[in-house]
Amino acid sequence: MAITAAVNPANLAWANFTVVANQIPDPNDGTLVDAVTRFRFDFPDRPPRQIGTEFALAENIVITITPAAQVWSGVQQTAALLSHEQLHYDVGFVIARALARELTLMRGRSLADLRSKLMAAFNLHFSTRARLIQNRYDLDTHHGTGAHYQRVWKDAMTKCLADARASHLLGWWL
Repeated sequence: MAITAAVNPANLAWANFTVVANQIPDPNDGTLVDAVTRFRFDFPDRPPRQIGTEFALAENIVITITPAAQVWSGVQQTAALLSHEQLHYDVGFVIARALARELTLMRGRSLADLRSKLMAAFNLHFSTRARLIQNRYDLDTHHGTGAHYQRVWKDAMTKCLADARASHLLGWWL
């Protein structure tokens, strides 16, 4: 069996957000924004398995993505703002799917080698690639206020979500 990814919940609602008293600094550029959506991931700690002379991660692991979202109390909670934040959340899921495919094939010569490769893969996908995509998305859409690029990103994400094997989002590696 393979390592897979899941998202819970699939669609954000304002109930998934913590209301905060002040505008929130964007984690990428420091701009004060009305809402920020990050994602958490859960990766079960299961013992690796041995395949011949190599080590692999356990089978049937599900990487679960959940929201870590905040909204400023002084902003109107609109459908447009929620849609913008949904795409930030969806980035976590499509990246988790790409990571899951990589981890399914990952092998190490030793447990330490496997652990090292696992940590490098998590860092590459969840830190480096996620940050680059999130930053580009906010730059292109002016933090959700640019309708044209908001639609471009939304259409691209719809296609990406529909393709379980997607490895790119608007040219960005997942």
